[in-house]
Amino acid sequence: MPSFFDRVLEKELKDALIRFEGELRRAGLDEEHVKNRIRGARQFVNFLYGRYIGKRARD
Repeated sequence: MPSFFDRVLEKELKDALIRFEGELRRAGLDEEHVKNRIRGARQFVNFLYGRYIGKRARD
């Protein structure tokens, strides 16, 4: 069962991705570039979150 911290972290990461996408769109990037940048950002967030979860499991 996820802790309070886990739920807050997940929400903040989702909000950060939404803000990042908004900034990309405001910067005038075309749709294909936005999709690619968001895909990379999601992979990075998943990597970081996975490392956090993995570290918690080892502790």
